[in-house]
Amino acid sequence: MVPFTEVEERLERLLVDFGPPRKSHHPEYPFWHLRSDGLWTLEGMDDVADLEGSPSKSVLRSGVEGGFPREIDDLLREDSSLISVAARTVLDEHFAPTLHEDLQTAVGLVIESGLAAGKKRDPNFRLEVLRAYEYRCAMCGYDGQLETTSLGVEAAHVRWWAYGGADDLSNALALCALHHRAFDGGAISLDVDGRMMVTRLFRGGSTTKRLILDLHGRSATRPQAGLDGPSEPNLRWHHEEVFKGPARMAAAAEGSEAYDS
Repeated sequence: MVPFTEVEERLERLLVDFGPPRKSHHPEYPFWHLRSDGLWTLEGMDDVADLEGSPSKSVLRSGVEGGFPREIDDLLREDSSLISVAARTVLDEHFAPTLHEDLQTAVGLVIESGLAAGKKRDPNFRLEVLRAYEYRCAMCGYDGQLETTSLGVEAAHVRWWAYGGADDLSNALALCALHHRAFDGGAISLDVDGRMMVTRLFRGGSTTKRLILDLHGRSATRPQAGLDGPSEPNLRWHHEEVFKGPARMAAAAEGSEAYDS
């Protein structure tokens, strides 16, 4: 069992760094509501089962502890591979792949790579997206190749696959590794007209300005003629659930033709 006071600060940091954009963050919510899945239990609080809603932080700070039920704790200690299976399942079901390594580092956990059992990704998705964008990053135009192999250009989901995002062009962008990570991390998004938005929260020096900040207000590259770009519903999902706005001040659009909404 671990006291709420011991994990409160770290949990809030995780919510800020990896959770949806919010005006305020509440580490007491997951600590309290995780018990509803049957794999988390609380001690040190009277009438836990009868309490409606969520308790305040001050209540949880008064000696409340949380942890796995004894039978689950025993299973994890007896077979440590279950920890990797459970962690991998949580990552695959709730986070974009570009964030998995950062999340593991943030919580101090090393797990085996690979997808957990469950729905499978379309193996043709990456090739379809890269062909549509002619093996070029839609944000910066990077198109590096190592002999005949595209190097560092990836197929990115707009609405995360973990949240029902489809493996098709209406939910995809070809992005270099840097801009894929920035997109999934909420530093960059696209408006419904295909112009790039950079959050006011992002900062950096001269190189960062050239690579990220100068993209703001410019139009992302469209896929080949006749092929769909990201749909408005998928872009709006990214704005609401991933992009850590507000965006910087508006700038004149430059570059290629904007997406149709």
